[in-house]
Amino acid sequence: MYLGVDWGSKMIGLAVGSEIPYELATIRNDKGAIEKIAQLCVQEKIERIVIGMPVLESGDKGNLADKVEYFGRQLKEKTNLPIYFEPENLTTQTALELLKEEGMRPDDIEKKVDQTAARLILEQYIANIEEDISQEAL
Repeated sequence: MYLGVDWGSKMIGLAVGSEIPYELATIRNDKGAIEKIAQLCVQEKIERIVIGMPVLESGDKGNLADKVEYFGRQLKEKTNLPIYFEPENLTTQTALELLKEEGMRPDDIEKKVDQTAARLILEQYIANIEEDISQEAL
């Protein structure tokens, strides 16, 4: 089972799955976030963590890359699970569009957008490993 993570400076979206991912939760990015995620990893029997790595259209890392990498190192230290960074661009925007198309109310969209983005990141990761696009773990 994999954990997909959409890291944001205020909120963190989480999704789980190894074949067909599903949204799990959205949590606040606060001092307790790493511990909450570590507990979810135990509860959900997570074997690896996939974190969305913001990239620009050019393929270069986005301006939040250092913060995302630091977050990944903290998760690795706490969980001792392999951490993979999945390049992503505009995932949150795509999630917003999907939820609007589903006819969701704005309040509900705000609650689900980060975990939907995490699901999209995890879906992309799973598709890439099925195509043997190799990635190294942290």
